[in-house]
Amino acid sequence: IYFLKIGVNVKMNNATNFISIEGLKFFGKVNASISHEIKNILAIISETAGFLHDLTDLAKQGEDLKLSLLENCTESIAEDIQRGFDTIKQMNQFAHSVDVPIKEIKIFETVELTVKLSNFLSFSSKVEIENGDKEDKSILTCPFLMESLIYQILICVYESIGPNGHVLIKFDSQKKDGTSLIISTPTNFILDGFPTPDIQRAAKFLGFELNINSSNQKLDIWVPYVSKEIVALEKELQINLKS
Repeated sequence: IYFLKIGVNVKMNNATNFISIEGLKFFGKVNASISHEIKNILAIISETAGFLHDLTDLAKQGEDLKLSLLENCTESIAEDIQRGFDTIKQMNQFAHSVDVPIKEIKIFETVELTVKLSNFLSFSSKVEIENGDKEDKSILTCPFLMESLIYQILICVYESIGPNGHVLIKFDSQKKDGTSLIISTPTNFILDGFPTPDIQRAAKFLGFELNINSSNQKLDIWVPYVSKEIVALEKELQINLKS
């Protein structure tokens, strides 16, 4: 895993060093939020199981046992188990994003996963994704760095509009060489200090362009299907991983 090489090779250039440091920070944030989500799921299952135990004790004492309560408890446990399976599936998808530094990925699938990961945050807003392209286009990029960039942008938007806000992410391909991810909200949102230096650097390494239109509450992220920046980054990473 390339970002774990931090500190091993003192000759690492800025790109590799940036991905290493930011990668560890991003990986830690996501794992912390996922573990908190799993903890919440287990807590709910534990409480429901405790309630079932109480019902059993009451039944042993001759009290009537309402089947509707049993049904509600078993349905609740089943729902939370499925929620746990979905969370672990997303965690595994995220973990595999570091397998190959640069590769072709599906844009919609990657953005959708990143949105789900960001939704584990307590201050996350409601996010809706629309794919105007009607197909999931491929892009040559650094999956892990792209997820980190989208994640950081979403955090900035969440902090601006609050947990009760609504975010729309729409894919708009008007050109053959790339697509736009248009992030908008129904109300004004002020992105103080946006883009941050880390967001700017990540966008630069990926060849993405960030354009803010404050008058109509839109953030346009231009995503090229392949860029000279990502080709150069791939060569840098290959050189540093071999050294």
